[in-house]
Amino acid sequence: MAFLQKNVNVFLMILVLFVAAALAGSSAYYQDTFKKINTKFESTATNLSTCETDLTSYQSNLQKTIQTLNTTSQDIRKYDELYSAKATELSSTQDVLNDTSAKLKTAQIDLTEAEALKDKYKRDFEKQVTENADLREQNSLLSAQNTQLQSESLSYSSRLSAANNCISTFVQDYTNILDPGVIDDIDSCEK
Repeated sequence: MAFLQKNVNVFLMILVLFVAAALAGSSAYYQDTFKKINTKFESTATNLSTCETDLTSYQSNLQKTIQTLNTTSQDIRKYDELYSAKATELSSTQDVLNDTSAKLKTAQIDLTEAEALKDKYKRDFEKQVTENADLREQNSLLSAQNTQLQSESLSYSSRLSAANNCISTFVQDYTNILDPGVIDDIDSCEK
């Protein structure tokens, strides 16, 4: 022991003990800090996993929505084409009806003249009566077709209006998540 007292400097020993205590304290401090950082990292990793799952779900929903929107847009185009075809057919039928009506008036005039000149135009009168009956039958058929076409036209108009309202509501509801290009396509379809 005397050897230690002679060769060991007390200040140096206190300094070594102080350094050892500082190392032990800093080791405990950094270990506690590391645990906190590790816990925070695990929490962040869990949140990231949840966010990735949510993102995948949202992307899937977006794809489904885009497909539905494309299908709806195609349906609207089909209804537009069908409406255009029916409008053209209705116009054509209206022209035929007008022509038939004009022919009917002419036939009535001819019928009046035939009655006045019964003996001379008896054969023409009978022929005209037959044509008149055919024209009335055609007129009746055309009137029925006209009524049906008007009913279909109203039905298509209401369905088209409902589809446009549905698309407008859909676009308003999903404006924040839809691609601006899709929104522009929808706007151009509505015009």
